[in-house]
This record gives sequence, C-alpha cells and structure tokens, in this order.
Amino acid sequence: MKKGFPKKDHSKQYQQPKKQVNKNRYSDVLGLAIIILLGIIIYSNSFNCSFHFDDLFRIVDNTSIRNLADVKAWWNFDPNRPIGIFTFALNYHFNQLDVRYWHLVNLVIHLINACLVWWLTFLIFSSPALKDNPIIRQKKVIAFFTALLFVSHPLATQSVTYIVQRLASMVTLFYLLSLALYVKARLSNKGNIVKFLLFAGSLVSAVLALLTKENAFTLPFAIVLFEIFFLQTKKLSLNFKDYRIILLMAAFLSLIIIIPLKFSLSIFKPIPSGELNAYPITSFNYLFTQFSVIVKYIQLLFLPINQNLDYDFPISNNFFGIRTLLSFLLLLSLIILAMFLFKRYRIFSFGIFWFFLTLSIESSFIPITDVIFEHRTYLPSFGFFLILSSGIYVLLWNKYKYIAISILVIIIGSNSFLTYERNKVWKDDLTLWSDVVSKSPNKARSILNLGVAYVNLGQWDKAIAEYSRIIEIDPKYRDAYYNRGVAYVNLGQWDKAIPDYSRTIELDPKNINAYSNRGNVYGNLGQWDKAIADYSKAVGIDPNYPLAWYNRGVIYGNLGQWDKAIADYSRAIGIDPKYTNAYYNRGTVYGNLGQWDKAIADYSIAIGIDPEYTNAYSNRGNVYGSLGKWDKAIDDYSKAIGIDPKNKEVYSNRGNGYGNLGKWDKAIDDYSKAIGIDPKFKDAYYNRGVTYGNLGQWDKAIADYSRVIEIDPKYTKAYYNRDVAYKKLSSEKKR
Repeated sequence: MKKGFPKKDHSKQYQQPKKQVNKNRYSDVLGLAIIILLGIIIYSNSFNCSFHFDDLFRIVDNTSIRNLADVKAWWNFDPNRPIGIFTFALNYHFNQLDVRYWHLVNLVIHLINACLVWWLTFLIFSSPALKDNPIIRQKKVIAFFTALLFVSHPLATQSVTYIVQRLASMVTLFYLLSLALYVKARLSNKGNIVKFLLFAGSLVSAVLALLTKENAFTLPFAIVLFEIFFLQTKKLSLNFKDYRIILLMAAFLSLIIIIPLKFSLSIFKPIPSGELNAYPITSFNYLFTQFSVIVKYIQLLFLPINQNLDYDFPISNNFFGIRTLLSFLLLLSLIILAMFLFKRYRIFSFGIFWFFLTLSIESSFIPITDVIFEHRTYLPSFGFFLILSSGIYVLLWNKYKYIAISILVIIIGSNSFLTYERNKVWKDDLTLWSDVVSKSPNKARSILNLGVAYVNLGQWDKAIAEYSRIIEIDPKYRDAYYNRGVAYVNLGQWDKAIPDYSRTIELDPKNINAYSNRGNVYGNLGQWDKAIADYSKAVGIDPNYPLAWYNRGVIYGNLGQWDKAIADYSRAIGIDPKYTNAYYNRGTVYGNLGQWDKAIADYSIAIGIDPEYTNAYSNRGNVYGSLGKWDKAIDDYSKAIGIDPKNKEVYSNRGNGYGNLGKWDKAIDDYSKAIGIDPKFKDAYYNRGVTYGNLGQWDKAIADYSRVIEIDPKYTKAYYNRDVAYKKLSSEKKR
C-alpha cells in the first residue's frame, strides 16, 4: 500500500467568505460612486457654458451633422474621426443646439473614463509582475485615489467643458477600455469563451478608438508596454505558437497597412507661415518646440495655474537654444530614470513611458499649426496620476498613512476647486477670450476672438478697438481688417469699411467674402457699378459662391434690369436649392413683370423651405390680390400675422382684402390694429377713412383723412377725399 499525502479539498481552498466578497463589492461600488459624485459636483457649473472656437465650425455651423440618417455627410466631414462626428450628429438629432445636453454627454464620457482609470489601475496591481510587491495590499486604495486625481484635475477641463474636445475624451474612453479588456483577458482563467469575448471587445474598442482620433495609433504599443511591464514575468522571447504574440503581430501588421491608407507623407509637409504662425513649422522645429511644450505640460500637471486655451508659445528653430536644450535634457533624464526604475519601481517607470508614448502622435515630428493645447494631456495624464498616487503610498503609507491620505485629499480638493473655478472662465466667449488675452496679450488670434465676442454682444466700438490693436501688432493680419470692416458696416460707417475691405483684398486677393461685403457697402451707397464689379470678381474667383450671385441680383433688381436679376437669382438657387431669399426675390421680380404664376411658385417654394417666412406669405397674398383671389390673399395675410403679430403692413393689406370683399367691419378692425402698432401709419388712416366713407360715416372718414394730412401735408389724395367727405356730410345735414 502506497503512502501519500492526505487529500485536500481544493475547491474551497481559496474561496473568500461570502460576507467578505459582498463587503468588497460594496466598497468598490461606494468608491466608484464617490468618484462619479465628485465629477458631477466639480463640473456642475459647466452645463450652461456656451459653444466656443472650433465648436462653431464642427457643431454650430456644421450642416453635415443635421441629419443623423445621412451617414455619408457626417462620415465625410472628417473621415479620420467619424465616430466622434457621429456623436455630434447624435447629440444634434436629440437636442439640436441645447448646450446643456452636449455638456452632459461630455461629462458622462469623463466619468466613464475615471471609472476606467480605476479599473485599469486595479488590473495593474493585480498583474503577475506585482504579485510579490507589498503595494498590492492597497491596490483598491491606490486605484481609488488615481481615479479621483484624474476626475478632478483642472487640466481636463479643456477635454470636458470645451465641447468639441469630446474627441480627446472619447478616444481616451475607447483606448482605456480596449487596454483594460485586453489585460482582463490576459489575467482571466474563466475559459476560452470568456477570453475570446474579452479579446473581441478589446479589438472592437480599439477600432472605435482609431476612428475617433489619431493618437489611438499608439494603442498597440501601449499593449506591448503593458505586456513588458506587468504581464511577462519571464525573460522576453518570441514564441510564435503563443496566441498573444500572434494577436500583437496582427495589430502591428494592421497598423502598417492602415496608416499608409489613411495618411500620406504630406502629414510631414512643412506648414507655411501665416496668421497663426509667424514662422514656417517644419518637422524639426516642431519637434524642438515640443521639448519645451512637454515640460510645460508636466508643470501644469504638477501646478495647474494660469491655464490658457490659446497659448502664445514661441517656435524653437534651434536645438541648441537654452530653453530647448534644457527641456530636452530634462525629458531625456526622465526617460533614463524610467529605465533605471524598471526593475524596482516599475509602476513609476511605466507611468513615465505611458506619458511619452500617448503624447507621441501630437508632440513629436508631425507638424501641427497649434504647437500646444491642454486637451492633448488628457490620455497621457493617467501615467502622471498613477505615479503620484503610487509615489505617495511608497513614501508615506506604511509609517504615515493618515498624512498620505491627507496629502491626497488636499491635492484632490485643491484641484476640484481649481476645476470649478476654471469652468467659470468657459461661461461665454467674453469670459473665455478675456482670460486668454490677459495671458496671451500679443497673440492676434486671441484678440480677434475677443473682438468677435464683443460683436456678438453688439459692442461694436469695443470690437473695433480690439481689431485695431491686432493691426498695430501685425499690420498684415487680414482677418482683423475684414472683421473691423464688418463692425464699421454695422455702425453705418461706410467710408471706413471700404478701406478695410480693400486692405483685406490686397492681403488676400482671393477673399470672396471681402469682395462681396465691399459690394454690399457700394450698394448701400448707391454706387451700383462698383457693387456689380465686386460681386462679379467674387463669382469669378468662386462660381459656386451663391451669396455673390444673390447680391448682384439685388443690384440688378434695383436698376430695373429684371432679366439679369432673374438670371443671378436662378444661379444662386442652382448652387443652393434651399436659398429662400433667392426664391423670394426672384418671386418679387416675376411680380414686377406681371408673371403672377411664376411669382406664386417661387413664394410657395420659399414657404415650403421656411414655413415661418412672413414676407413670403405677405407677398404671395399681394399676388393673389392682384389676381382678385381675395380669399387666398386673406389666408396668406392671416398666416403672416400668426407668425408676426406686429407687422403693420400685413394688417393693412388684409384690411384691403376684407374691403374688396365688402367686409367693412373686419377691414376697419385690421386698419385700427395697424394704427395701434404705428400711430403714424398714414396709409392705414387713409384706407380706414375710405372704408368709413363706404359706410357713410363721413365724420369718422374726415377725422382719418385729417390725421393723414397732419402726418404728411403733401398727401394730395387725403385732401381730395376729405373735401368729398365734407360735401357728403354737408349734403346729409341739409336733408
């Protein structure tokens, strides 16, 4: 009989007591609830912050997101980032431009990211490489504080409160989710089906990340980084029978195939100097500049003060400049430090490598016009927070646990306050750009946007002062001249607007808006030939510019050149089939030519496009009146009044309609309403006087004609009709 070891019940060997499992679950839920609640509190004042800057181009004025079902439109708007644009289309479909719901979506994404930071941190400390490290005893505490640091840091406001930078927070969501699912699959021992589902989820999330923003292309490298730091406990080797090696090779092969298909070598093409950059931006000077930019990012993570949407950051054209060289040496020191820390403190090493890896797309040698933006730190910041929370634990937890907790609470509390205050800056364009200009006082683009903020408030003089300030800084900044010209137009200062538009054209001879606007000014001055010449230049540069065709049509109409006016309106309609004003004006020309059917058709199309088009209803009513179709005319006038109850002209016209149908009381009522809106509306007095005359109420007719004469002593018909009324009244008295 063989002797052996007593059999053990392995099925129960590692099971936790049920109460302990439940307690752990409740603590996890409570921790996540605190993270989410803190995020909601500190971003509670962001919901009414307005759209800003690129929000206008990508959201407010973006017609391609207006129809969710038009996949081709929103996909092609930005083919490299269709998933992010899809969320804009989705937001617009349900909420239009109600900014509160756009902020709600952004905040939800941020909160999900904070939860993913918690999960990924927990998985890091559950990895094989750290199984013997005493730090894992507090892995939930470290994960909790890492997530709190992430959710509360004010540097994230540009990715959360600035709506269009949802692209940065969304790519982070898919990036972190893909990595977390991959790690979970690697750590799972629940069978092949579960692993397959986790790997499949990771792959789907990776694809969504790639379709959201370009910095997702670092994801395969992040997976390799994770494998090296936390999942591989043996010496690194390539085993081609290992499915993990096959998956990673497939990922890299996909990148090798996808990147050339999506991007060309033109991404490395230098950006010529212009209004946004005084010097050409090449791959080399962009890289040199990024050394200082990355140091600035690190400073902002440590000390998030003087944040700025639009930094006035100098371009570095010389690697050996003091600032550039010192920044490079500092960053190089960090990378060398990360290498030395790998064996003993691999968390710190990983955090440093993560930071540089996830910044690499936007902070390396691919030139971008804007060399620095805070939202680019959103994904990289995870590495910093991981180092910070783990570092405080390593240094203080064992001996000074409560001091460690106090330090973390103070940091999180301070950051939460700064985030809440930073959101106040994003309230509207005036608060935002005033803040930017105070920090970048010589950056023309920032001053320009402050001027636009004043324009939106109707403060034209302040806007002009800002535009003039730009011109002093940079006499060749064309947008400053153009915008100042617009401001002068709104103040009716035509003589000042023309030189500014002319200077814009001098700096940019193909600026069709400047030609078109200068044409408008010439039109307002009655200089028809000059106006036509400017509109003609605009359409010569861009034959598909409908506004210039339309405006030239208006001038031809003012000159009575009806055929040319119709031709220009028709051209504008051909370019933009929903150009309501072009249909309306062409209808008016047809009316002047007595082509009533064509006029009615154009007014009807305009109404079909815009059912609230008051003047189209009113003018169609006039045409019906010209055709003696008073019932239809009255119906149109009534619809116009329903849209605009204070339109005196329409009341007066409907009064005429009722008068032609012999409905005198209704006619008088409408004339009286028109007079109530404008007590000096002489035509309404005159027509009411005529109606009183038809009813034989001569004294009332005389009173109305007298009021007309009082308003306009040259109104000859009123004198004549009053004399007739006097005679009629005198004749009745003699009887």
